[in-house]
Amino acid sequence: MAVLKSLNTISDNSDNVKYEKGSYSLSKIVTEVTNELLTDSAELVTNAYYDKKQRSCLEKRILYILDNQQYFAVGSKRKMIKSIFDFMFGYGQLQEYIEDDEISDIDGVRHNCFSITKNGIRIPIDIDFNSESEFNVYCKLIALRNGGILNENDNHCRVADLENKLRINLSIYPRNISGPAISIRKHRQIAYNMDDLVRLKMLDTTCKELITELLLNDKTIILCGKGGSGKTTLLRALINILPKMERVLIVESDAELYPDKANCIEQRVKRDNEGGNPITLEMLIKDGLTMSLDTYCIGEIVGNESMAFLNACCCGHRFLTTMHSNKPQDSASRLIALAKRAVGTTDEKMLTWMFCEGVDAIIHMNKFKVMEIVCVKGYDSSNQKPEYNLLYRRNV
Repeated sequence: MAVLKSLNTISDNSDNVKYEKGSYSLSKIVTEVTNELLTDSAELVTNAYYDKKQRSCLEKRILYILDNQQYFAVGSKRKMIKSIFDFMFGYGQLQEYIEDDEISDIDGVRHNCFSITKNGIRIPIDIDFNSESEFNVYCKLIALRNGGILNENDNHCRVADLENKLRINLSIYPRNISGPAISIRKHRQIAYNMDDLVRLKMLDTTCKELITELLLNDKTIILCGKGGSGKTTLLRALINILPKMERVLIVESDAELYPDKANCIEQRVKRDNEGGNPITLEMLIKDGLTMSLDTYCIGEIVGNESMAFLNACCCGHRFLTTMHSNKPQDSASRLIALAKRAVGTTDEKMLTWMFCEGVDAIIHMNKFKVMEIVCVKGYDSSNQKPEYNLLYRRNV
């Protein structure tokens, strides 16, 4: 999503001095006008975002609202129009944090309670949208601009801002009894490489060399850990060191990997509320079997795609993927539980065997550090469990 830096149609240096942050009267006007636009002219707002030629039409609509409500008495129309455009096409109070590459997460749980995660540490920040209603309008606007819907019926929305490389979760009443909330996961414009990750102490030299060796020997690798542990950051780095001519299919629920490597096909799911026939991760994986691929990359395994993953692994396809689990050995149990639910089978023995045949290594991460790497040695028929060899453990 592009950020509007200037507005040529109303640029007048003497008339475009910014209002001070926290000016309640201007903030209230911007919110009320934006709310009216979202209610009565949502399509015009969307068109103006994608086509700058449409912004003159939107400006006329704003002028009509300003005149009709007599808002001009509070200040210059030019100033107010610019403030409204900046609010609608930028990130407003959050913009400076969007532009800071060291920040990985921006979270707001109430209109006046915000935090950022910077270098792995969560820090409170001074942000206040003045009221729940103003924050509600802001959340709806962010959803609309990125192709989402947020209202009383569709009260949770997850969207991606491809230009700024953001994954955004938004929720409002009645899902949220405490008021609107926003969660923004930021991905760097330029991905970290493996040397960067050594410098940042995610990896040490031994760990880097081991992971690179696994990767370049066509091993299927699962990155596991809790949310925010660095799985996606490491996966982006791994994709970018694959051989130049290696053909990779990247499938995701929301765009997060943004490969710099050229020979990649990027696909994402299509949800029910996006119109037309939905497309699932499971469907994308199955379709990939006919695409002459060298490597699959799944952003995250969370559901029915687990069975398609196991099937494709056992057909000789190499995978790179992530999932949530507390330790490497838990990945097998969770993957098998998801696969059982997907196909309605109780044959855990067969699924465990498929896991052992298809998966080569598991990397466990915590707090932006690789903690442990194990290889899947094979299937222990006496215990009906996977056998593992420890390849690496971080010195704590």
